[in-house]
Amino acid sequence: MNDNLPPIFAGKHDWLILLVLLALSFLAWAAHEHGSHSSFSGACRVRILTEPPQEMLFSGPQAQPVEVRGRTGPAVIEWGSDRKIRISSSSCPCKTCVNMGWTNSSSLICVPNGVVVEPMIAGDQQVDAVTR
Repeated sequence: MNDNLPPIFAGKHDWLILLVLLALSFLAWAAHEHGSHSSFSGACRVRILTEPPQEMLFSGPQAQPVEVRGRTGPAVIEWGSDRKIRISSSSCPCKTCVNMGWTNSSSLICVPNGVVVEPMIAGDQQVDAVTR
């Protein structure tokens, strides 16, 4: 082997620092995952950016898919059995909104059709910042 290779670690105890950083990263990830799954109740707000703008509120998961009319045509919003939501079909050309799949926390947006689906998280009604 080549003896001119630089050492992987600079000091004797660098592996310990690496292990601590790895453990802290895992704990932060686990805390984030634990807190993000239980708060979505199936309720959502659907905004349709047409003239005039429309807004629909659904208080919980719907038994049947809901069809909304956007700028380019219909979009179908569907709720899953595990409190997830998706846009199952849309009349937009690229179908990016359909390919986003199921979500329980992030918004689904169909830009060409002007449809915005916002899952409402429990306790999400509070003001988080005020500016002047």
